[in-house]
Amino acid sequence: MTSNKLSGLSAFMIGISIAFGAMGAHALEKVFSTHYLEVWKTACLYFALNGLGLMAVANSGLYAQWVAEKSSTWFVKSIVFGAMIFSISLWIVAFNEQVSPMLKKIAIITPFGGIAMIVGWLVLGWRFWKNK
Repeated sequence: MTSNKLSGLSAFMIGISIAFGAMGAHALEKVFSTHYLEVWKTACLYFALNGLGLMAVANSGLYAQWVAEKSSTWFVKSIVFGAMIFSISLWIVAFNEQVSPMLKKIAIITPFGGIAMIVGWLVLGWRFWKNK
């Protein structure tokens, strides 16, 4: 994924998190219980933070260099995939009181998203650390 495409994806992630955050603050505030409103906010926050972090990575000279050298950049996919699994599963779980208690079962995949994000960021940190 080129730096420009990663910047674009990052901007989409930030935009989605802002839109969903606003939806939670205005449209869902009286619909969700306090607990599930916090779940919603957590999903928005993590999606935004990952988007912001990836925007910084995309615009670092090192990321462009790694892509040009065809170095492994799988860690970016791990971060994006993890953020999507983590946040989307939490957004779905937040609706369980309104739709069906069965939606809570999707929370079983949430930790996998979290692990993918953690691994991606740790590998990225290592790549920056060891770069000359």
